[in-house]
Amino acid sequence: MRKGIVILAGFVSVAILGGCAGKGGDTSPGSGQQSAVPAPSKEPIELSIYSAGGTKLEEFNANYAEHIKKKFPHISIKYINPRDGEANKYENLIMTGVNVDLYYESVGTFFATLPRTKTEFDLTPMIKQYNADLNRFEPTLIDAIKQNGKGQVWGLPVTTNGMSLYYNKDLFDKFGVPYLKDGMTWDQVYEVADKLNRNDGGKTVAGMAISPSHSTRMNPFSLPFVDPQTMKPTFGDERWKKVLEPILRPAEHSGYRTKMDQLEGKLPYSGEWLNKQELAIFGVFSDWQVVSPIPVPFNWDLASYPTTKELPGVGSQQYPVYWAIPAISKHKAQAFEVLQYLVSDEYQMELSKRGGMTVLNNPDIRKAFGQNSPNRDKNLGAAYYNKFAPISPKPEVDKLAENALMGKLPDLAYGKIDINTALRQAAEEANKAIEQAPR
Repeated sequence: MRKGIVILAGFVSVAILGGCAGKGGDTSPGSGQQSAVPAPSKEPIELSIYSAGGTKLEEFNANYAEHIKKKFPHISIKYINPRDGEANKYENLIMTGVNVDLYYESVGTFFATLPRTKTEFDLTPMIKQYNADLNRFEPTLIDAIKQNGKGQVWGLPVTTNGMSLYYNKDLFDKFGVPYLKDGMTWDQVYEVADKLNRNDGGKTVAGMAISPSHSTRMNPFSLPFVDPQTMKPTFGDERWKKVLEPILRPAEHSGYRTKMDQLEGKLPYSGEWLNKQELAIFGVFSDWQVVSPIPVPFNWDLASYPTTKELPGVGSQQYPVYWAIPAISKHKAQAFEVLQYLVSDEYQMELSKRGGMTVLNNPDIRKAFGQNSPNRDKNLGAAYYNKFAPISPKPEVDKLAENALMGKLPDLAYGKIDINTALRQAAEEANKAIEQAPR
């Protein structure tokens, strides 16, 4: 920031298009050679797992490796982190012939990396062979993988997130403002936020701020930054004004702009809510503090993400992390076995209890969200209160347009530029960046 699965009994060989998994086959990215994937054995084996986002080793071990090793004692894990040096960058691993069996990356860039490196591998034949039920998943997560993969299934979601409102109950109490409730609209939340813009003993408190990157990427209208058909930015769509409203509407208050002055022109963000207690409401990932082992030093709670009149009952999109078996993997059968475990009811229940949002639509697993977290007394049901919006398309140049838009937000928040001008300029800058981008 600013920062019951089907039990797979008896794997058999299956022919799959893509890189080879057996001896003597072509393992080059995108080779397209049809080759047999042997059944996984219980012989000792090492699986290499790559984290595109660079998960810290201790987090990777606690969240994944320890569970995999317990379930599959014959499998050892080699963790590859790109933060450990240039040699560990994915492209460099491919060039030097280093094996990668499982690859995970968030939805924002997952669909750009795999085709760019020609390591996408369609899991559809394996899913059919072993009767893995994709209907167990939250539908928008599977729709997104098929839409962005042109009908293929390049991976499965293992973790995900939505958006909720975190609010400081101590500030609400101090200023005599009623707490937030689930099911509120944006207009209702704006009214509450206005009452929380205060000068408190010389300390400026801003009523509300929403994470700009998360709220735009996960907008309820499912607008992409770039149209995947035309490869042009979508900022001419009038709905972008509605998408940006939760970021800009709170900034109309003079107290919010005073806070921006104190932050040298930056928008209030997570530090103002968590560390300084100078922000009453913060819109961000639903699991943000639920999974954190560090206690929040004040009384707080969650409320569902607000809704628009155009889309009643629809909150944010989800922001999943997909796990792929790259075409270069030498152990596809074992990797698929591990992947099936990570999306099983067993693993997903444990994930949910510790405070991670499940990728499954199982109501019991959803209800278990945060049960083993120190924050189990909070309104954690807020994370699933609304229906999730469809995940927007993710063309490779999406990030270029996002950056152009984000650069306009401070001036928009200060009122130095109007929304129409800002969207037009962002489109112009995005078009230029897309034209200059390497092909």
